[in-house]
Amino acid sequence: MGVDTVQGYGHLGRRPERLWSVAAGVIAVAALITVVAGCSLSADPQPSQIVLPPTDVLSTETEIETSISTTTEESIEDTADAPLPDWTIGRVIALAPRVDNSRYHQGSTTPESALIETSDFHFSPPDRAVNCSADGRTLACRLNTQRSGPTPSNVPRGCEWKGNLVTLDTQGTEDGVCSEQFPVLYRSTIVDFGHTISIARFSCLVETAGLYCLESRSDAGFAVTPRGYREINSSDRAPRELLGLAASTSVPPGTGTDVPQPPTTTVAPTN
Repeated sequence: MGVDTVQGYGHLGRRPERLWSVAAGVIAVAALITVVAGCSLSADPQPSQIVLPPTDVLSTETEIETSISTTTEESIEDTADAPLPDWTIGRVIALAPRVDNSRYHQGSTTPESALIETSDFHFSPPDRAVNCSADGRTLACRLNTQRSGPTPSNVPRGCEWKGNLVTLDTQGTEDGVCSEQFPVLYRSTIVDFGHTISIARFSCLVETAGLYCLESRSDAGFAVTPRGYREINSSDRAPRELLGLAASTSVPPGTGTDVPQPPTTTVAPTN
């Protein structure tokens, strides 16, 4: 009996070890079920959306773009001049309606040759008194008249001098140039009277009173009128014709439109 009792207690003394083993098995099975369930969820053909917070790189790029935009606007505001008075040539040219310069890429190399398409710009007024071509750096215009005056003595060798060609760039105007350096096409597209064509830094107003062209960086330019060719500046006083004033209209003192205009070069029509 003593042995059985001892054995019984000894047997009962080992039961907790078996309980712990069973509990461990249950935990392992539960963990396995969890893993299997997780795998089945990840196999869902419709993955859940993952929202990532913005990174430092993206924030930096946004700040850079904003800075560039602000700097550009400030630069334009700092360098832009105040609007010219309404009675100046520059103001009249700026206020005139503008044509679509994408229509002005055609011309011909001779008066009779076929039209060609180019990357430069070519235009003329309705009366064809002037033909102009521009490449963004230089505006060259041919006055379709024969201008008097001998060829300069300092013309370089190989230069085909044309006294009826004028050019305009950031340095100002030049009256008479080598034609091979600044070819001007014929039969170019017409700019109607009362309109301005703008090409890069150049703006030309076509009016019945003449052709008025300016370069925005230098504010210099030229005018070709029935009285001839002359240099102009954007701040010059516009002639009465551009201001829409009749010859008998009195002009208020100080506007400058009542003062004589600069002398002009005589131009004789070509036969």
